[in-house]
Amino acid sequence: MALTEIVQRLINLKAEGPYWDFKEMWSENKGDLLHDLICMANNLVNRDAFIIIGVSDSKSRDGVKVKGVNKDNRKNQNDLINFLRDKKFAGGIRPSVYLQTVMIPDDEGVYKEIDVIIIKNSSKTPFFLIEDFKEGRIRAGYIYTRIGDTNTPIDKIADLDKVEYLWRKRFGIDLPVVERLLQLLDSPDDWVGDLNNGDYKYHKFFPEFQIHIKDIEDQFAFSKNCIMKNIARHQINKNFSVSDIVITYHSTVLYREHGIYLDGARILIPFPDTSIVSKDKYDIDAQSLIYNYFTSDSISGKLFNCFACTKNNWYFAKWNNNRNNLRVEPFLVFRDKEDKEQFDEFVKEHLQEIEEEYAEALTKKKYIRNPSTEEYYIGGYSKANEIKAWQLYERYKGISGSSILDKLPPMKKN
Repeated sequence: MALTEIVQRLINLKAEGPYWDFKEMWSENKGDLLHDLICMANNLVNRDAFIIIGVSDSKSRDGVKVKGVNKDNRKNQNDLINFLRDKKFAGGIRPSVYLQTVMIPDDEGVYKEIDVIIIKNSSKTPFFLIEDFKEGRIRAGYIYTRIGDTNTPIDKIADLDKVEYLWRKRFGIDLPVVERLLQLLDSPDDWVGDLNNGDYKYHKFFPEFQIHIKDIEDQFAFSKNCIMKNIARHQINKNFSVSDIVITYHSTVLYREHGIYLDGARILIPFPDTSIVSKDKYDIDAQSLIYNYFTSDSISGKLFNCFACTKNNWYFAKWNNNRNNLRVEPFLVFRDKEDKEQFDEFVKEHLQEIEEEYAEALTKKKYIRNPSTEEYYIGGYSKANEIKAWQLYERYKGISGSSILDKLPPMKKN
């Protein structure tokens, strides 16, 4: 559900709740803001929380009404990040917050700007300070939460059963087994075993979770796979081989996916997912884009991080495409499903202009369509779509990257 729809639905409830709070304006009191953020980060409903600014609350004279955010003392994303950065949180772990602005109609139908602080759900609860924040009277070691529409008072500590719930959430004690696996994969250093000289790892605290690498004898079946071939072509050594990555809990298989050995078996990554975005899903001839991706909150995305990206990565070499002279990655990485869905909407809006820029770049690069350049012209999973996808991704993420012209390699001379 889009953020605008979520905010409108919460406003329509005409009351605050366990994961949302209305503020008529940005508070000038830093302590109040910090207290609100901690309470929402420690919410008891295990989901993202929202502080919605520009809407009066149910306790005000007008009740819940869309007012529009006041410009005074207004903050942006960087202000929030900097505000949290210098606070002494336990373990150095801070709530993840994002600020977005949506347009919501008031009672007269006039659309007003509403700021929404999104406090991301986390398994790192409870969030609390280890040093007093004297400006706001927030105490070190005090654990705050939110019950119903009310925050724990600044001079009080949450009830013991609420504190216990937050710690159980951190340790994943009450999670379904797959969600617990996802949580365990967030701490790669807690897994024991050497995939460089063996074929499995197990979690040192919960050894019933094991990750196995299973050899596949028949490699010919993968030799024509265009996705695997293209990912391999981004490395110096363009050969690749495939094994199965299998995760078990006791004897139950929780996950099975192909793993790709790249660059002379120096790199191991899971096989990415594939997505097709069409401007009109009912028109088979409509413009479309095919790309590969990981979401960082999925098992495959977390394994990609563990195998090839984290500080003490599990396999021999890290994923590093600095050697990629096309300045293009063979897959995209999204924060979560919502992030990917927002990118897909961005693609639908901007695909036409990218198509035009791409066609112009082919002309400027003096490309001639022939068997050796065919994949720069065709749809499906091809170099053409890979370049377009990466260009769109850079714009969506606000990355300062190269132009499409620079992403196209020079024509080879016969």
